Amino acid sequence: MRIFKFVLVSALIAAAMSGCSDRGNVVTPMAEIQGQVYSVATPGPTPVGWVPPPLETISTVLVLTSNHIVIFEVLTDSKGRFSSSLDPGTYYLRVKESMIPSETGPYTVKSGELLSVRANYDNGMR
Repeated sequence: MRIFKFVLVSALIAAAMSGCSDRGNVVTPMAEIQGQVYSVATPGPTPVGWVPPPLETISTVLVLTSNHIVIFEVLTDSKGRFSSSLDPGTYYLRVKESMIPSETGPYTVKSGELLSVRANYDNGMR
């Protein structure tokens, strides 16, 4: 009888222990980007040392994969700032309203990381 109880208790403990381990999908922690849209076009010649000013208007930033495929859009605030959570990986950014579609990047974000990025708006003025 003692051996039966020992085997039964051992089996119950083993069953409980195997039920505790999660062998399902592992959730990858998200990454986050935050950034600013900058106006990269100048009317006339670009002065030496010129730094693009922030584009202080609401615009749409397209987030592209490393294969340059649009996966989602992020709307900026009225100062051109934006942020978004995304899966770890490599991304490019493009401003949807830009007359000349130019991409910034590649930006590689790691799991749990907050990465500062920039997107360029180009109105085509030269």
